[in-house]
Amino acid sequence: MRIKEIEARLAAIKQDIEARGESMTAEEINALEQETTQLTEERAGLIAAAEKRNGILDNIAKGAGIVSRSFQQNNGDDNAAPDDPFGTPEYRSAWLKNIRRLPLNDAEKRAFSNASGAGAEVIPTQTANEIISKVKTLAPMLNEVTLLHVKGAVKFAIEGTNNAAAIHTENASITAAADTLTTVSLSGYEIVKLVQISDTVMTMSITAFESWIVNMLAEAIARKVEDLLINGTGSSQPKGIENANTWGATNSVTVAKTGALTAANVQTLIGLLPSGYDRNGKFVMNKKTLFTDFMPLQDNSKNHIVTVQNNAYFVYGYPVLLSDYVADHEAFLGDFKKVCANLAENIGVKSAYDIDTNSYKYSGIAIFDCAPAIGEAIVKLVKATA
Repeated sequence: MRIKEIEARLAAIKQDIEARGESMTAEEINALEQETTQLTEERAGLIAAAEKRNGILDNIAKGAGIVSRSFQQNNGDDNAAPDDPFGTPEYRSAWLKNIRRLPLNDAEKRAFSNASGAGAEVIPTQTANEIISKVKTLAPMLNEVTLLHVKGAVKFAIEGTNNAAAIHTENASITAAADTLTTVSLSGYEIVKLVQISDTVMTMSITAFESWIVNMLAEAIARKVEDLLINGTGSSQPKGIENANTWGATNSVTVAKTGALTAANVQTLIGLLPSGYDRNGKFVMNKKTLFTDFMPLQDNSKNHIVTVQNNAYFVYGYPVLLSDYVADHEAFLGDFKKVCANLAENIGVKSAYDIDTNSYKYSGIAIFDCAPAIGEAIVKLVKATA
């Protein structure tokens, strides 16, 4: 069994025991104890064998004088990239141990050293991928916007007005269409989440600790990113779709404060979205608005305007995205690919020991900015406040 699979099974056993607690029978506890002992011994054997292999290769490289390249052992991890010093299992375990102030074995020390001395700062490739994957899962709007990964400030053009092709009269001069490009400038704002855990972090396995830190940091950062994508003011912070336009009769539909949403309101809203953005049009609203305002609505044939397919919701055929950061009784409809965002670099993690509380602090840091490039690509359902 591979080390990664062993650690995953050990983490699953731990979660099972914590979840079931006193409800477990003596027979089940004994069985899990035996399995844990066997897995731990097998893992220790695999690690020892890997270190021995690395030691042999190291001796060959030092003594023979003819070895031009020694290949990193991957311990059965098919996802490790041999040419990526931050993608090896040894570097991953070294980094996760280092931020907990745990001692490294010889193979981990070599992996840390081979990573150009930047090991303490560069998050392992696998961990970084798990964090960004978790962030995109928890902040689904990131999958809908035009997302870049460019370090520092970035300025780029996005299609603005795109005029239709025209019929050409034979031999007549051709005049260029008045197409336009919209320029979007993004900088970077720090999004930081600090979590603190007691000294018991030292007892966690590598896989369990990685899972914990990925979940804690990614969830907090994802919530803030999605909030900014929706509600960012653009003043000393990213600009969200709430501030894509000055909302009025040409780009929004207002429901009276004491009134209820009607199918006619929704139809009017759809009519406000220019047809050029209709192909990628999607609704975004919170779950309460979907179920209390939209679900009861029917068209003239008494058919519900909201349909459900495989746990996905559609309003008049437009997909619905759910976000807790849209206000109650409000919704947006638009082509969210016209919103540009930049996650300037991989989410970083820094650590420190707090002697006063005998605990460890871990800080997740993301550099993020966003802005709607074309305001007319978004229309809004507004609930009046007066």
